[in-house]
Amino acid sequence: MTVFKVIGIALTAVAAALVLRAYRPELGLQIAVAAGVLILVLTLDELAAMSGFLREVLGRYQIDTAYLTVMLKVIGVAYLAQFASDLCRDAGEGAVAGKVELAGRVLILALCLPVLAAILELIGSILSTYAAI
Repeated sequence: MTVFKVIGIALTAVAAALVLRAYRPELGLQIAVAAGVLILVLTLDELAAMSGFLREVLGRYQIDTAYLTVMLKVIGVAYLAQFASDLCRDAGEGAVAGKVELAGRVLILALCLPVLAAILELIGSILSTYAAI
């Protein structure tokens, strides 16, 4: 199971960082980055499987997959921004971490604009239909 691999990598990285911190403190951040990348790679297979399943379900009900694409991009931006922000905080750069989080939020809003436009268009068409009655 993937969760056991993730836990194993995390515990190994923490133990290695604690041991090496006494001799070479700069290696702690490098270990954290390596562990984070390994964990991210392990979870990509699960994300791909979920994406395929959701596309299949949406196709079965003839729902536009563009919304799924936007949702997956938003999730990806959120996870990557959080990952980068946590690394910045681990390196002692809280201000940079805050800017990464802000950039992630702005990118998420930009990704959501087409969905918002579609919702507003739908509301407009519903209102014009009922206004004509």
